[in-house]
Amino acid sequence: MKSANSALFVLMILCTALYVSAQEETSTEIQGFYQSYRNFSYYSGDPYYSFSPTKLNGGGFMFARNLASYFAMWTQFTFYGSAEKDLFKLGIMNNLQGLRFQTKLHGPFRFYAKGGIGFTRYSIDMVLDNVAAYSYSDSSFSVGYGGGAQIWLGNRFGIVLDATNVHMGLPNLLDADLPDREKWDSGMTYTTGLALRF
Repeated sequence: MKSANSALFVLMILCTALYVSAQEETSTEIQGFYQSYRNFSYYSGDPYYSFSPTKLNGGGFMFARNLASYFAMWTQFTFYGSAEKDLFKLGIMNNLQGLRFQTKLHGPFRFYAKGGIGFTRYSIDMVLDNVAAYSYSDSSFSVGYGGGAQIWLGNRFGIVLDATNVHMGLPNLLDADLPDREKWDSGMTYTTGLALRF
């Protein structure tokens, strides 16, 4: 217990030193972006309630706090358009938050690598036999890692280009432990956005 308290104390001292040394370089970013997910697929165990690989497009926003010139914490929300098949429609919202390690500015350019964890929210709507409407929603764990570049056109305004590999848990739509049901989907997201820094 004593060693754990000592380690915690040392960690607090190091974090405080990092925070104080970085105060002159802190800033906040707000980003709005367009994103393409390639390619989403889902096999529920029943071909009727499944999706072959399809591209999803959407948009969202991100908040990032630069704690130093080389380090930031971020959170991001992305809302994708629905994937549709017959009378079956699937909407997806993804959230990730994590850490970003970045270079110093090279002219207007800053390059970065990032990783994060979060959740994916699924909203599923079905019409059975053209009569009975059915709605279902579920949340699953997600993780993402990737990198990109920021192009700052001044002190406040910039363009963001990003490529991230996202892994999303898939819902158990049929509420059955089917052996061939897909439990994870992995795809690349390509993002273009605008950033404000203050």
